[in-house]
Amino acid sequence: MSKYDPKHAAFLDSEERKNRLNPEKVISLLDLESEDVVLDLGAGTGFLTFPLSEIVENGKVYAVDVQEEMLKELRKKCEEKGCENIEVVLSEEGNIPISDKEVNKSFLLNVLHEIEDMVTLEELSRIMKSDAEISVVDWDRDVITERGPPTHERLTLDEAVELLEKQGFTITDRGKWEDHYWVKGKV
Repeated sequence: MSKYDPKHAAFLDSEERKNRLNPEKVISLLDLESEDVVLDLGAGTGFLTFPLSEIVENGKVYAVDVQEEMLKELRKKCEEKGCENIEVVLSEEGNIPISDKEVNKSFLLNVLHEIEDMVTLEELSRIMKSDAEISVVDWDRDVITERGPPTHERLTLDEAVELLEKQGFTITDRGKWEDHYWVKGKV
């Protein structure tokens, strides 16, 4: 599976992207409280990370990505903004360096199609507390778009649900937005 090219990182925070996929809309899929510990898996340059950190002001946001170039930009923004509740974490496929049962809410935005092996989803289960909630939003293979990953790398909504259920997640809701699907679940 291909990863997002860091050469195009500026688009990740662009108004065009915000208009296409509003971060508040994505975040609203899960009820967040100020003391939540949240995972932003595939955080990139912080598209969701910063809005999440404002909501969980007494909690923490783990901004996790496998691409150091993306996290370098995210760290720079954190320094500029003086963020105190964001921990930037470099991970590897199948290895998320966060303690067991640490996280109670997880967001995967345009990441599920990039996961190369299911060990990463097992890791996700490991770091999530019992009854923790997960939100997955990703490109829908059923919708052809100019932007986004190649169609053959995308999943359909049903395939995403099946994949998450195989990894032990209980799906609580699902739906579609224009060119993306969304899935909510629990560990």
